[in-house]
Amino acid sequence: MNKMVIIGIAVAALLIGGGGAAFYFMTQAPAEDAPKVDARPFEYVPMPAVVANFQVGSGMRYVQVTVNLQTRDPNSATKMKDNTPLIQGEMLMLLQELSFSDIDGIDGKRNLTDLIEQRVVALFAGDPEPFELERVVLTGFVVQ
Repeated sequence: MNKMVIIGIAVAALLIGGGGAAFYFMTQAPAEDAPKVDARPFEYVPMPAVVANFQVGSGMRYVQVTVNLQTRDPNSATKMKDNTPLIQGEMLMLLQELSFSDIDGIDGKRNLTDLIEQRVVALFAGDPEPFELERVVLTGFVVQ
């Protein structure tokens, strides 16, 4: 009989503990949902090549840069297509502001695409409709 009392107390303690744990976990606020992934397909808007010349030492170097603009927003893609000359002109102005050493090497090319992205976003910053540019993809880089 003494064993039955001890077993009964142990079972009651386990039930009370399990019930308390269940109550605790069921009343907790749910964890934040994982961030939503944008499932829209990418659209790539090709830009015409931009050619710039650079004074390097006693000679001239010519650089031809070709990029695609990546977006998921069809309205932004249309805006990019409709304003291709404006974007191309901004790219040309940017290249003229840089020196050849600024765009030489892999880090220079990455910096160039970042700068192009900033300039394109700035072009459409005042528009009432949102403008989405995911990134600038360097598709051609020729040096002569």
